[in-house]
Amino acid sequence: MKMQDLFNLFKTAIEREQSAQQLYEEMIAGTDDAEAKKLLETFLGQERYHEEKLKEIYAELKDKLKE
Repeated sequence: MKMQDLFNLFKTAIEREQSAQQLYEEMIAGTDDAEAKKLLETFLGQERYHEEKLKEIYAELKDKLKE
C-alpha cells in the first residue's frame, strides 16, 4: 500500500467517525427515551474516541515521514 493511500484511508475513516457522531447526535436530540439516550450517548462517546485515536495515529505517521 502506498503511503498516500494509507493517508487517504485514515482521512476516510475519520470522516466516517464524524458522520456516525452526527447521526448519534441527531438520534439523541430526537428521542425522549432516557435509556435510548444513554445508549446513544455511549455510542457517541465511542465514536469520538475512535476519531481521536485515528487522528493521533495519522499525525504520528506524518511525523515519521518527516524524519
